[in-house]
Amino acid sequence: MSKKITLIIIILAAITTLSIIFGSCRTLEPSKFVTYTDKENGFSIDHPDNWKVETPSNPPELKVAIYEKKVGLNPVSIMVGKYEAPGYSLESFTELRKDFLSDNSKDYTSISTDKLTIDDMQAIKHIYTETVGPTTYKIVEVCLFDDKTGWIVRFNSPEKSFDSYKTIYDTAFNSFSLLK
Repeated sequence: MSKKITLIIIILAAITTLSIIFGSCRTLEPSKFVTYTDKENGFSIDHPDNWKVETPSNPPELKVAIYEKKVGLNPVSIMVGKYEAPGYSLESFTELRKDFLSDNSKDYTSISTDKLTIDDMQAIKHIYTETVGPTTYKIVEVCLFDDKTGWIVRFNSPEKSFDSYKTIYDTAFNSFSLLK
C-alpha cells in the first residue's frame, strides 16, 4: 500500500474514533420545553416536551416526577417535592435534607452547596453523588422555602452523562415558580 493511502486510512480512523468519543459526550438539546403546572400544590416547572410526566401518590411529598424515559435502567428525571416544615428556615430545611441523605443514601458524597435565587426566592443548590445498584448518580437538588413549606426540586442522571443534561436541568430549575 502506498504511503498516501496508509495516511488517508489513519486519518479516517482518527476522525471516526474522535467522533465516537466526543459524539457520546455531546450536550442534549431538547427541541422544545413545555410547562407543567400543578394548581393544587401551587407550582410550575418547564421540562422537555418528549419527557413523561407522572404524579405519584407515594411518597405524599413527591408532587411530580418527569422522566426522560419511563422504562429501563439509569433513569434521568426531574422531581418536585413539597414538605410541610413549620419552624424551619431555608438553611435548617436544607441541613435537614443533607442529614437525611447522609444517613440514608449508599455512598453519598457531597460535592458542593451554593446559594442562588429562583423565582425571586432565596434557594440553596446542593450537588452530590450516590450509588444505586451498580450505577453512580450525580444529583442536583435545589431547596427553597416559602413561609412554612419547604420545596425540593431535583435532577438526577448517571454521573457519566450528567454534564450532557446541563441545559435541561438549568432550564427546569430556572423555570420553577410558585403560583401566586
